[in-house]
Amino acid sequence: MADVVKEKSLGGQLAGLTVSIEEMIDKAKATGEIQAEEELQFRWKVDNFQYTDNGISGVKAHAEYPSKRIWFRASRKILEQVKQTAGYTSLVESLRPYYEEDKDPAVDAESFVQKVIDAFLNPPEKRGPQIDSIIINFLADLDEEPVKYGAEVELEGIILRSKSIDPAFGIELRQPRIEDLEKETPAYMPSIRSPFLPNPSAFLRIEFLGRGVREVQIRIYQAITILRLFRVGSVKYVSYRTFSDSVMDRMAGGILSAGARESALEKYLVTVDDEPKLRKFWQAIFNTLPSSLLEFEQTKADHVTIAYTRYSDALLQNGLTERRIANAIMGMESLYLKGGETQELVYRLCLRSSKLLRILGFDHHDVRRHLADAYRIRNLFAHGSQLGYKDRRKLDLKYKDLKNLLLTVLDYLRISIVSVILLRKGKDELIDILDDSLIDDQKQQLLSSWLSSAKDLLS
Repeated sequence: MADVVKEKSLGGQLAGLTVSIEEMIDKAKATGEIQAEEELQFRWKVDNFQYTDNGISGVKAHAEYPSKRIWFRASRKILEQVKQTAGYTSLVESLRPYYEEDKDPAVDAESFVQKVIDAFLNPPEKRGPQIDSIIINFLADLDEEPVKYGAEVELEGIILRSKSIDPAFGIELRQPRIEDLEKETPAYMPSIRSPFLPNPSAFLRIEFLGRGVREVQIRIYQAITILRLFRVGSVKYVSYRTFSDSVMDRMAGGILSAGARESALEKYLVTVDDEPKLRKFWQAIFNTLPSSLLEFEQTKADHVTIAYTRYSDALLQNGLTERRIANAIMGMESLYLKGGETQELVYRLCLRSSKLLRILGFDHHDVRRHLADAYRIRNLFAHGSQLGYKDRRKLDLKYKDLKNLLLTVLDYLRISIVSVILLRKGKDELIDILDDSLIDDQKQQLLSSWLSSAKDLLS
């Protein structure tokens, strides 16, 4: 009961301080003590825009330099004035019981005041509800209660037939819009002003109740991993902007861009018929996805993590097709070969993987042929060589293009990774049952029952 009374008292104190801030700002505006500044902006103005099954195409744009009214200096001036008031001093003292002795409540009190000042200097149509939300969220921060966090993520590697898809609660995938390409940035900051027009293939929006930007980053990597495993596609983020209703979290609201090391080499299209499959896949894989697969979380190198890393390298690292095939085969090796095995590796790999994939609906003869050809390429590359003219021409004729062999092996690897994740079995246990199922009907039935959920999900 005492905590409730204390919180109500603090809420009244916060509300009273906001009234004082509003009066201070209105007076400063009326006397001309503060005024907005004109800041030059840079933006691309899109003249032509098309989004097709290949992503953004036929886009044309020209650069513009509009001006924008900002209140940065005014905001800092009002903040310093508020910090000299008795109301602010009283708030800091009221906050002390919420903090340990080595923590200064003035830091968070300043964050609250800054949020209120910004709200009054850039007033929305309904100022009152925004101020009320700032007070409510500040009190939630004090009690370490969850508040809204999220991110807007520019993606490459995935294309949408529908304007938007909701594959899971709090997750939205949507097509890019013209306004996404016309975002303004300060003209005096060339480091964030791109000389090239943005070209995302889709946008991902994440919203949830949480406590910190780290949770946002984890969820971004979870989403990208799920999308990368749904189909063979080089799904990656170009940049993302985090946001939050938290008043105290000064990390929220930042923008992070990906480096140029990775490229979206392969793209896939999500059709209308794919949407229920994506929802089902997301629901099944989200709760079983190992944290070690997330780039943000990678701390150990188990067989699944190694396989996924090789899969991602083959999708995102440009270079010789032989190198990408070698990465894909090494990913398969990490799943289907035991550490102590040194003989008949290609035979063991083809036999075990074709057994698992046959249960999932693949022709085991095709699997063996594809993997045998890919393994030969992997061995050449691993020993510092590559396909000769005649061998490459032969394979190009066989597969119409060597890249088709790469994509086929990547699909085998993708499906194998998903199956292992869903099975939740140890590597040696799975390999033993694969070997035993070749001669034991009961083990064959057991393996089929293990893979039933994966077959239903991947069919």
